[in-house]
Amino acid sequence: MSTQRDTASDERNRVRFPPDPTTDLQKLARSSTGQALPVFGRDLFQEPPSTFAPADQIPVAADYVIGPGDDVLVRISGAEQISSNSQLTVDASGKIYVPRVGAIQVAGLRANELQTQIAREIDHYFRNYQLSVSLGRLRSIQIYVVGEARRPGAYTISGLSTVLNALFASGGPNVQGSMRRIQVRRGDKTITTLDLYDLILSGDKSHDIRLETGDTLFIPAVGPQVALAGSVRHPAVYELKEDIAGQGANTLGDLLTVAGGLGPTANPGQIRLERIDANLQRHAVTVALDTTGKMMPLHDGDILYANHIASGFEKTVTIRGNLANPGRFAWKPGMRLSDVLPDREALLTGDYWRERNRMGVPTPLFEPNEFNSPPSQGASTDSAMMRAGIERSPNGQANSARNALTSVLPPSAFGEDQEQATVAASGVVSQSATQMDRNATAEAASSKTNLGTSLFGQLGQPNQQQQQLDGSVQQPQQLQQQQLLLGQQQQQQQKTQQPVTATLTTNIIRIPAPEIDWSYAVVERLDPATLKTVLVPFNLGRLVQDHDPTQNLELQPGDVITILNQRDILVPQAEQTKFVRLEGEFSGAGVYSVQPGETLDQLVKRAGGFTSSAYLYGSSFQRESTRVFQQQRLDEYITRLSADMDRQTAVRGASTSTGVSDPNALVLERNLVAQLRELRATGRIVFEFSPDSVGVDALPHIPLENGDVFRVPTRPSTVSVIGAVYGQNVFLYNSQRHLSDYLSLAGRPTRIADKDHAFIVRADGSIYSREKAKGVWSNHFDSSFIYPGDTVVIPEKPISPSVTKRLLDYAQILSSFGLAVAAINVIK
Repeated sequence: MSTQRDTASDERNRVRFPPDPTTDLQKLARSSTGQALPVFGRDLFQEPPSTFAPADQIPVAADYVIGPGDDVLVRISGAEQISSNSQLTVDASGKIYVPRVGAIQVAGLRANELQTQIAREIDHYFRNYQLSVSLGRLRSIQIYVVGEARRPGAYTISGLSTVLNALFASGGPNVQGSMRRIQVRRGDKTITTLDLYDLILSGDKSHDIRLETGDTLFIPAVGPQVALAGSVRHPAVYELKEDIAGQGANTLGDLLTVAGGLGPTANPGQIRLERIDANLQRHAVTVALDTTGKMMPLHDGDILYANHIASGFEKTVTIRGNLANPGRFAWKPGMRLSDVLPDREALLTGDYWRERNRMGVPTPLFEPNEFNSPPSQGASTDSAMMRAGIERSPNGQANSARNALTSVLPPSAFGEDQEQATVAASGVVSQSATQMDRNATAEAASSKTNLGTSLFGQLGQPNQQQQQLDGSVQQPQQLQQQQLLLGQQQQQQQKTQQPVTATLTTNIIRIPAPEIDWSYAVVERLDPATLKTVLVPFNLGRLVQDHDPTQNLELQPGDVITILNQRDILVPQAEQTKFVRLEGEFSGAGVYSVQPGETLDQLVKRAGGFTSSAYLYGSSFQRESTRVFQQQRLDEYITRLSADMDRQTAVRGASTSTGVSDPNALVLERNLVAQLRELRATGRIVFEFSPDSVGVDALPHIPLENGDVFRVPTRPSTVSVIGAVYGQNVFLYNSQRHLSDYLSLAGRPTRIADKDHAFIVRADGSIYSREKAKGVWSNHFDSSFIYPGDTVVIPEKPISPSVTKRLLDYAQILSSFGLAVAAINVIK
């Protein structure tokens, strides 16, 4: 443990060297080749070692020279009068003192001569003994590192240290120092010259001698350098070796050998050379890599670039896209499309079969973490759960069964509970159950609700009027209070009216891969004469399915065949693969594939029509493209509202005495905008059914789109009355009763009721208000007919709120979306 702590401490205390500055040759090479080349060998000294001392426990070499300061371990056994075990230090005169023997001169002896010398002296006094001599702690020596060293100076190192030990201790040469001519000077002589390239390239340490006290390491300035880039094993800036006696050691062939040779993608026939001549002019030449070219001498400042081979493929065709085996194939004369697209199986991707095979394996083996993955930003919790294959049960809990694959139908099309009882054509849904009433039950929390723009228009500015679907107009304050009544009634409705959820534990439709575009595929071809790219389209269906010879095009070398799918290019509606979900009171509820040109009424008729309990007036139809449009409009409104809040904040700040707005109001407004951004559209389209609409013939003749969901509930038997009445409640439907009768059952409106702005939320999502019932001489609103599933809303009289209070009211309305619909749910 102590050793581990010491090692960790060394790592923390290690001083890292700063990066080397870029040399002029590196800059020039980068401007010419586009590559940032390192200086070869510099990484050897880039990070200093954790300790500069050599290992003290290694055996001492036989040629080690004994000197003052070394410890000599002498063990003598035999005659009693001489037996001893002594650690003797060589003194300044080079002697050690052996007890009962005297002083022995050992300085200058090699390690392998030491025992013989000591034994010779002991033989003068004793016989019949055994002698063991070894070296203990060795002396330290002082050496000097000068010249172009990273950290020049005097160093005290172990007597076992070599030239390399001293170089690492000093950080090695700096970027301007030579790595090929490091000299060791002892006295007035140069005893060795070390070439670090020999160490790096071949591990040769034959010139790495042991140092002695007073030795000097001299690192001269860097010699001639050349830059080698391109397709070589080790592109870098290299220092040329000194040309001794005209031996020509700086040839192109030698440089390639040092660099490890050409790379596998290099053009072996030539290399590009840029050189500065005697007149300081730059020239570019191409050198053939033959025997003569490799013997070409190099000059200081040369820049060489090994060209790559051409990237193109010869005599090949490429096929890509929605295929089982995309890739490149050898071209041959007379080759046609049918040779690379022999049958339909060639168009099934590997992903298709892989996902199909997963269907027979328990899903947790493949996706164990999907249960706990959070919903993506901007998506409702239920939508995220549907994407993960988790279904909601009627009590709001997530079933443990999941699906291995996501259905082709969009998340919004796969049956979230709240979508069974929307109240308008264009709705938004609260994302999180935390925005609901804190006292709501768990069942209520699982049933998120929708509120359409028939109640809220386009969520315009607070001081604007809201336009309803029926054409009537309400003031924003009145509208706010009307919607708040829906949330207030929620708790009373939870125990009396539970929505019946229709869940799909196992998704029927799973398409691992997108559908193929059978009508269009294309060959990309390069015109060899003009080098222009042309596209040659062909009909994939006629080629593969009908074997039409007119579509079996002849291929040319270099052709690229692309097979598209319906995600790549939007195909006509008639050719799109479409699946529609029918839920509720159908004779054959389920998921159906739509035939070309088939409409909603035709599909329902093919599914067996409706049951006798079907209540078309309370049905809902949802479409993905409508949801996208609604969400876009909602986002635009929130953006405008945010900008308006910023302007009003600035106005309030300017009007106050301090010039600063209320910080609490600012925080509140920001939180409200954040909550608004969590709202998600549902994509509902309202069909104008009458209360007595029955049968398939009542359905509109509209084309279907992929992901459409049509839900038809059973006929309800209740009517709700909420708002400013004495007894908010749910009453049994009676065809003989009018609106005034249900108000009487609820105890009539209270004193704070705004009876002039009362309205009815019809089961089909439309709004019928008192304003709409106004006639020329009288108003017939109180005698209006009530239908099963309707909700009567009596708002409170409006008050004049502040801007912040008005925003708070809006937030309460929007957050109550998750609670309001249960009060007007048309499901028993």
